[in-house]
Amino acid sequence: MTSHPHSFSRYCMQCGQRLTTAVPEGDHKRRLVCMDCGFVHYINPRPVAGTIPAREDGRLLLLRRAIEPRLGSWVFPGGYMDVGETAEEAAIRETMEEAMLEVTQLQLSGVYTRPEPGVVVIVYEALAVGEAAVGEETSEIAWFEPEKIPWGELAFDSTEWALRDWTRRRAEG
Repeated sequence: MTSHPHSFSRYCMQCGQRLTTAVPEGDHKRRLVCMDCGFVHYINPRPVAGTIPAREDGRLLLLRRAIEPRLGSWVFPGGYMDVGETAEEAAIRETMEEAMLEVTQLQLSGVYTRPEPGVVVIVYEALAVGEAAVGEETSEIAWFEPEKIPWGELAFDSTEWALRDWTRRRAEG
């Protein structure tokens, strides 16, 4: 099984009986299954939404993480989506929470997957409006010119992939 937090579920969400691992009929993969009611507990990826906030002068905002994982590393604003919100709403909310920054004109920049810990990262390029400030999960903020991105200090593979795609598109015009 994966390191996804729901992989540690022990009891069925339908009937409360103990779960076991088995290959459900018609499937090919071991899953958490309730042998009493037949409920299959699928462990699905968790969606993350974020923005690459940019100013009209071409600089982008990065944040230094004040929390684990990757405490002290640089990342663009983003986080897990809440039930009931769109990816765009989550990206806007996370940017406000982490950088106290309003963003507009969201354009899908890319979708990135990491098998462990089972996340799908949806990234938008966004126009930064106003000034940014340090949020609760952030220890520092900085505006970077594309050629000055701190590549060796980025938090996640998906952060690097998204920023490399963003800088390549910027260079291509």
